[in-house]
Amino acid sequence: MDFIRLDRADTVVTATRILALGTLVDGVSTTAQIPSGHKVATIQMALGDPVRKYSQLIGYASCDIMPGDHVHTHNVDFRNTATEYEFSTDLRPMLPAAKQDIFMGFRRENGKVGT
Repeated sequence: MDFIRLDRADTVVTATRILALGTLVDGVSTTAQIPSGHKVATIQMALGDPVRKYSQLIGYASCDIMPGDHVHTHNVDFRNTATEYEFSTDLRPMLPAAKQDIFMGFRRENGKVGT
């Protein structure tokens, strides 16, 4: 695969190799050569629009960005958003709560238990 996208809401994908001008990436053609590890816009972004990579806000468009454009420090403002971050807000338990209660012990022949 030529690129990585972790979330449908991402506005960029990350190149996994050098991409030549005109390489088809997620339905759009690159408008320049893209270095490996760099980002490619998958949608049009206007000045000030959020840039999302790997489900995270990484910055804001510092100019208009077209689909297929190289996205890097020349067109993204990485300003401090002073956001209070929350971690694992979409975490879902693997087991329902009713099945999470466990007893790490043993039952004796007389019905009593031990640990």
